[in-house]
Amino acid sequence: MPTLSLFLQFEGSRHIELIVLPAGATPEDVIEAALVLGFPESHRHEAHVFSDQLDQPLERGKALCDQGRKAKDRIHVHRCREIQVTLHFNHVTKHHAFQPATTIDRVKRWFVEALEMSPVDATEHVLQLTGTSDRPDPDVHIGSPISGHCALNLTLVPRKRVEG
Repeated sequence: MPTLSLFLQFEGSRHIELIVLPAGATPEDVIEAALVLGFPESHRHEAHVFSDQLDQPLERGKALCDQGRKAKDRIHVHRCREIQVTLHFNHVTKHHAFQPATTIDRVKRWFVEALEMSPVDATEHVLQLTGTSDRPDPDVHIGSPISGHCALNLTLVPRKRVEG
């Protein structure tokens, strides 16, 4: 029986899980897989399934393959249709809405471009959760570190350099 392997992230968990579903799987099957991995049952009916390649949630009841999803695609389960991201750097603050499967790296690229920061300077900086020392990996979906709300605050900070 043909299968579809996908990388799954979901609200409130930064783990990236490999799931294997039947080839005709739908977003509902993805939500079931997320439930098995720790997504709360109480969130089931509010959950949406996102692809990191699309701005809108995947259509319920329609096979993932019929929606352009293929093996090893990255997907995300979240209750919010979009995350309101507030980004800080020095005295500059920008706001932008992204869908939950947007990666930290993509948000950083958007912010760096909005700041008109040079590519060299950009490589010297990383995004960190505002008010913490927590720096999510570039491939983490922005919906992963948050749960229960649809907003995320990030600060662009210098990457630690080792000189010697």
